[in-house]
Amino acid sequence: MVIYLTGDSELKKEFYVKNYISGKDIHYRRIYADDTDKISELKYASQSVGLFSNSKVYDLVDFDEWSKSEKNEFMNISFSNEQVTVFVRTQKVSKDIEGGQVVVLEKPKDWEEEKWIELILQTAKELNIICNKEVAQEIYNLVGSDEFGILTELEKLKTYSNDEVSIEDVDEIVYKRTISRLDEFLFAISERKYSKALELLNDIVSEYDAVVISYALSKHFIDLFNIIANLHRKQGEYSWSEISKLAKETEIASPKVARFLGFRFKNSKNPPFNHVLYYTPKSLSNLINRIYLLDRRVKLGDDIKVLLSELISELKQEKSEQSE
Repeated sequence: MVIYLTGDSELKKEFYVKNYISGKDIHYRRIYADDTDKISELKYASQSVGLFSNSKVYDLVDFDEWSKSEKNEFMNISFSNEQVTVFVRTQKVSKDIEGGQVVVLEKPKDWEEEKWIELILQTAKELNIICNKEVAQEIYNLVGSDEFGILTELEKLKTYSNDEVSIEDVDEIVYKRTISRLDEFLFAISERKYSKALELLNDIVSEYDAVVISYALSKHFIDLFNIIANLHRKQGEYSWSEISKLAKETEIASPKVARFLGFRFKNSKNPPFNHVLYYTPKSLSNLINRIYLLDRRVKLGDDIKVLLSELISELKQEKSEQSE
């Protein structure tokens, strides 16, 4: 039997296989794309299991990395013996696939907060951790929509909290997930920390492709524009429920919306910066146009380090003039 585990949730696939083999007397084998004898091993397994042999489970963990010819060879193998099960982890399969069962395992979308909280509760259950919804909400607030980040933090909590997790445990043990250096750079610009952005510039241009940087910069400010355009302006801080509602409306991850709106995370090392106080739709539209021109010059071959240095220096000068 062949079971195709499709979709983008690698964590759900891992638990699906784990639960399938749990408590069974079977031989379990993970097969990787760089295993040179994988086709011959699978052919042999499909033909050689005897009446008194243990059942076998083969887990093709990175099937999408196989060559086209290897995939075709695999598809031509008949796994009709009930003692052999083959899991194929893949993003998707052809609609006309024959001789197999298809199971779709998807991550929630970044903005689907309730589904992420449910995923945290399910993952805690898989790890035999007692975790209520309030605790799951706090974990989500700190970790965000990162399924293996969630797994890592739950495993830490299991070690230190005797299997029953409290809010206090989360606040003490779970650190806010480290954002990428590129995200740190983008927020340094939007939070008007221009000296910090210039300090990060050398590392950013050496670690990321120029087109990736210009695209990320554009998307960062377009996301901010969409948040401000859909925002109900008010005095004071925004609550988490308001942030969640806005995240759903804009389809932007809640932790990112929270940082844009200056939400105070308990363990955050970054002082809150409410972008609403410093940007308007008009000012953002002008800035996005400048970034668009920068992006065009990058694609024409201009040096992105020079272009970003010029843009950041201009923004720094404009900030200085506004404060005079």
